[in-house]
Amino acid sequence: MKNTLTKIAAKEAGITLEDQLFAGPTAVAFVTGDPVESAKGLRDFAKDNPNLVIKGGVLEGKALSADEIKKLADLESREVLLSKLAGAFKAKQSQAASVFQALPSKLVRTVDALRAKQAEQGGAE
Repeated sequence: MKNTLTKIAAKEAGITLEDQLFAGPTAVAFVTGDPVESAKGLRDFAKDNPNLVIKGGVLEGKALSADEIKKLADLESREVLLSKLAGAFKAKQSQAASVFQALPSKLVRTVDALRAKQAEQGGAE
């Protein structure tokens, strides 16, 4: 794309981009779906094609630097992150259940210990 047209289009879309992004040849990729998977795809393509240099991007109207896009590409997929979150919730629920289960049994052991102590004291007198 012509850099001048890209600047105009970005401005019309309400996106402010730094002029350094428009130095040299510029390509624009419009992506729908998971931005992490898209960033990974672009990163992997750039590894195999050294002429492709990721200069920056825009995600949900916010300008991203090349480093931010690399960080985005390094994230795990949405499905993996959701799985980990579900696992964390399940672990916390298991911990809570253990705590709630331990309270009554601890109370029973404490009462039994008190009865045994009273029986010892009653038998000693």
